[in-house]
Amino acid sequence: MKRLLAWASCVLLLLATNAMARDVEYRLPSGIQPTFQKIHLNIDPDTPEYSGVTIIDIDITKPTQRVGFYQLDLQVDSAELVQNQRITPLAIEKGDYDINWGYATREIPVGTYSLKIHFHGKVNTSSDGMYLSSFENKNYIFTQFEDMHARRAFPSFDEPNFKIPYQMTITSPEKQVVVSNTPVEKHEVKDGMQTVTFMKTKPMPTYLIAYTVGPFDSVELTGLKVPGKIYVPKGYADKTKFVVKHTPEILTALEDFFGIEYPYRKLDFVAVPNFTHGAMENAGLITYRDSLLLLEDEPGLAERSGPLNVIAHELAHQWYGNLVTMAWWDDLWLNEAFASWMASYVMMELYPELNFRDRIIQEGAFGADASPTVKPVKKVVKSQPDVMDGLGLNYSKGESILQMIESLIGTDNFRTGIRAYMKKHAWGNTQADDLWAALDKVSDFNLSAMMKAYLEQPGYPLIEVASDGSVSQQRYHYAGAKVDAQNWAVPLNISYKKDGKISREIVFVDKSSTRLPQLAEADWVFPNDNATGYFRWSIPESQLDNLLADLNVLNNREKKNVLYNMQALLNGGKVGIDSVMKVLNALAQDDDPVVIRASVGTLSEFLYLVNDDNEEAFAKLLNDKYMPLLDKLTLTQGDNDEESVIRLRNQLYSLLGHHSQNASLIEKSEALAKQYVADTTSVPSGIARTALSVTTEQDGKTAWFDTILKTFRASQLPNVKNTLLYSMSFDDEATVNKLLDLALGDDVTPANTVYMVVTVARNLEDQTPLYTWLKANTDALVAKMPAYHVSRMPEFVSTTCDADNLAKAIAFYGPLKDQFEGMARSYDIMMDESNQCLRLKDTYQSDFDAFLAAQ
Repeated sequence: MKRLLAWASCVLLLLATNAMARDVEYRLPSGIQPTFQKIHLNIDPDTPEYSGVTIIDIDITKPTQRVGFYQLDLQVDSAELVQNQRITPLAIEKGDYDINWGYATREIPVGTYSLKIHFHGKVNTSSDGMYLSSFENKNYIFTQFEDMHARRAFPSFDEPNFKIPYQMTITSPEKQVVVSNTPVEKHEVKDGMQTVTFMKTKPMPTYLIAYTVGPFDSVELTGLKVPGKIYVPKGYADKTKFVVKHTPEILTALEDFFGIEYPYRKLDFVAVPNFTHGAMENAGLITYRDSLLLLEDEPGLAERSGPLNVIAHELAHQWYGNLVTMAWWDDLWLNEAFASWMASYVMMELYPELNFRDRIIQEGAFGADASPTVKPVKKVVKSQPDVMDGLGLNYSKGESILQMIESLIGTDNFRTGIRAYMKKHAWGNTQADDLWAALDKVSDFNLSAMMKAYLEQPGYPLIEVASDGSVSQQRYHYAGAKVDAQNWAVPLNISYKKDGKISREIVFVDKSSTRLPQLAEADWVFPNDNATGYFRWSIPESQLDNLLADLNVLNNREKKNVLYNMQALLNGGKVGIDSVMKVLNALAQDDDPVVIRASVGTLSEFLYLVNDDNEEAFAKLLNDKYMPLLDKLTLTQGDNDEESVIRLRNQLYSLLGHHSQNASLIEKSEALAKQYVADTTSVPSGIARTALSVTTEQDGKTAWFDTILKTFRASQLPNVKNTLLYSMSFDDEATVNKLLDLALGDDVTPANTVYMVVTVARNLEDQTPLYTWLKANTDALVAKMPAYHVSRMPEFVSTTCDADNLAKAIAFYGPLKDQFEGMARSYDIMMDESNQCLRLKDTYQSDFDAFLAAQ
């Protein structure tokens, strides 16, 4: 009875959520509700065609003559409505937004029906929907259904608010391993073919359905409360020890935080050799880029952060996103921001040695969110490219906002609010307002109003504090850009020093201008305690000088924030290069490698101003000021080196190796490159990447191409392959063409193709060879890449700070950008970012030259 009552409450919640959805042309009408779907697929990884039948139980709540469903690139062989013994054939017509309409010859009355559809199609070879991946001469079938790709594999009600149970059945050759979201219910074999029926799923959206077919090996995920395995390509089972070791502790930490046990019957991971994104949180069957699961038994500290963080992120999704799902794609940030925040929380709790507490998440969002063309995190979404537009902000800006809330109300209150939210909406769908309602109950201020301003409008504020205590806000923008005026309710977590005493308080600034008398005549004001605020800030120069003299009162995050903030003020045209360098030089003297690395990273931000005329002066600066530090660290990674030291060494080496013109360092780089290609376990990957890059960018080193490619093909670990392939920095036309041709060959998967092209683009000062090759190979490149990478090519490949290269990009994309959905938007982003860099170059080139001359 308890199960029946729970199920009834889920159905009522589902119907209530759907009723909230306004009928619009790009979504299925709310008058037809699916309640359960069976899917039977006939799949052979060695055959490009497949077939299937699906039966969808539906409730028709309003009389109609048509039934809608989604499908894309499939052939519908027949469709009919079944009620008891009565069959109503449907004539299929294609509509907009991938919706197909099944028309009856007469009106269909209110009632419960089964929609039965026979279909067939071809397995695609990119990495969207259901796709084929060939790896080491073996074929595998994988799926990637988020965000709107389930419709590419089978007809369905492919919207996140239709959250129902599914039952998957797959018929395939007996030799293949077949896995899906749930454990196997029944397995039958006949004439060399197996039919595997999986248990019915819990209620979930179509984008979380997953299955895979192929000659997999597997290892047990031990230490879990539910069964679990890691499925890997044939021959790679011994590369999973690190993931097996750490997954149970991550899952336990998440269960403890939520106060809810892992909600599914099993937990399987799959290592995918061809994956557009990093990983996918399919319920009970999480897929990952193989480089995240296939690792050394004990990776170095710098190599651990990525895999552990992604595993924590995907496991957090089993609650955020899976157990509780956004009602529509305009609230995708609800999924991604929470999973990102939760992963960071777990990393800080379980792995303090990886320094996640010192990361400033906002810095990954501020750049894109400053663009005058940026859209809000919560925006109108009609099609798949709309979802992917600004996708990164769902993660970085979303997590930053949640972090800001947590800092204001406290972790305990935040956890209490989240637990209440999860329990109230379990197995259902939510909108952003549901979250704000839960957090408002544990907050003593109007959190809802504050959050709406951050998520429903683009950009972020610049807070300017005057010496008399006046505080003003405006939308931050790059120098020369035009943006609309906006206001936010900005929480300022302020520290200030006055009469020798440091005070702290939280104030809210929700007007264009206000005055805080307590700040008048302060020695200094720091308006962003612990650097958790999502804003930029400015204080008078005299206050900045006093703050720099008191740097010891700031923690690492706050010191970094002072520097990053000053760089942002430069980009906004508020200060000059001397002001940034003053802060940079102060932080470069710090004792903590975390802070020093921030100064090195900021110095790297000026590389767009390094040119033929000043490169020798820049090299002299590096040799005088930074080479002694690298010499002290050496290029040898010690067994006891902390993560912060490892990352500082890697960053210093990259900057100095490419720009110091130091003959001794170049010689050391070639020796390290030779050592690495002879034995890829002998040099840490961070050092190896720079050694290979520095060596291959030197004149007369083109013979290295064959050596590196040979080592690449002989290597097994994905991260080793990536280090070898994407560290080559050749710029001669013949070798550039070899690199680009690799992108179209079997050595590079479709999901990685764009990264090969990006690697070449970043290495060329004159990109003429790149565009010559692109024009000759456009059709082949587009045919191989996933649709997402095709649509985003301009911003990924062609954003530049060189006017001649931008002209080449304009000439190349001009005829293309309207042929591919989403590419015109990416073209606009490319143009905006490139022109912004060109404006900065015009503004600051002479100042930078003068700074170098004075060193």
